[in-house]
Amino acid sequence: MKKTLALFALITLFNTAAPIHAESSPVSTTFTTAYESRYVLYGYRLSRHLYMADIYLFKPLDENTSIWGGVWYGYLTDGTYQEVDVYGGIDRMITDTLTLGLAYSLFNYIEVPFPTSDHVSEFAAHATYASGGLSLQLREQYDTEADGHLVRAIGSYTLPLADSVSLVLGAEAGYAFNYFIDGNLWNHAEVSAKTPWQLNDQWSISPFIARSIPLAAIDDFEEYETYGGISASYTF
Repeated sequence: MKKTLALFALITLFNTAAPIHAESSPVSTTFTTAYESRYVLYGYRLSRHLYMADIYLFKPLDENTSIWGGVWYGYLTDGTYQEVDVYGGIDRMITDTLTLGLAYSLFNYIEVPFPTSDHVSEFAAHATYASGGLSLQLREQYDTEADGHLVRAIGSYTLPLADSVSLVLGAEAGYAFNYFIDGNLWNHAEVSAKTPWQLNDQWSISPFIARSIPLAAIDDFEEYETYGGISASYTF
């Protein structure tokens, strides 16, 4: 309860930090479908052939503050997994390069191949530095099922290849604080490359490949995994 109250207090602070001009900022909507050859989440591997659909809404409140949210659905073709998530958050630009944000996700597990509650909440906060093609983010996540925290350092660099095609190189590392383990250990690392292709003002596709690396917290039962996939997005 204390974590929930703190989250809402911080959201109120963000909302009142600057004037809101909602009437001048339309909502942007992005619909995405995607396929991944294997579902890998923070180094944990589920079965192969993950299909996903996502509806994402984004609305600026003023020149520095924005709110966003959406619904995500995923399933595995072997019949072991179905999940529907509802999520939302708020971001505020502190400087031209620094953004702070808060987020909340409600995971609704319809069918999963592991023991869990039907509904799990995640609270998150992040600080993001972005300049040119470089983005660096530090993200802290609290999961109610784990009753623990996962801190992730996420970096990416975008290199334009042509007018409508770019190469995005990514890397992340996660450190677990009682996050489904007893104690505190490095959890996972991952490197990735994707090539977003902007077909027109509304349509884009993004093939990718990634390499997941289990670290001390999970290396007794997880393995290195190379996987890939593709997503298609429509924005209006």
